[in-house]
Amino acid sequence: MATPAKTHLRDTVDVTAARLRERGERVTPARLAVVEVLAATDEHLSAEQIGERAESLRPGIHRATVYRALEALGEFGLVTHVHLGRAGTTYHLSGDLVPRHIHLRCSECGTVLDAPGNTLDPVRRKLQRELGFRLDPEQVALLGTCADCAGA
Repeated sequence: MATPAKTHLRDTVDVTAARLRERGERVTPARLAVVEVLAATDEHLSAEQIGERAESLRPGIHRATVYRALEALGEFGLVTHVHLGRAGTTYHLSGDLVPRHIHLRCSECGTVLDAPGNTLDPVRRKLQRELGFRLDPEQVALLGTCADCAGA
């Protein structure tokens, strides 16, 4: 019997494959491996870490192929990346494959936390209303100090 986590993983891979086919795009082992790696973790993984895990899932997939798969899945809106400043860039599933969220990075210890995507909605509305500016904070991490480092 499949566990809920395995069912979610399989569903995410199946939905991604269907979306690729709908777009007339190829469903490749590397693309599916990338989605499988990202769907199986809550971690914030670099391209290199995704490549290592994808290679272990599907031996014979070359790292360069995984990087191209990440880029293609990003162009299709299925994967997005977040710039974490000096900590580098991480990738995760996007769109309705995952709940909308923003990233918070502790400038002391480097921990990355996810916060609900609607956290900044009042700020988004104010910037749109007053400046005509559309805020898109999902691509960056907001810096601050986590509760552990702040001593809270």
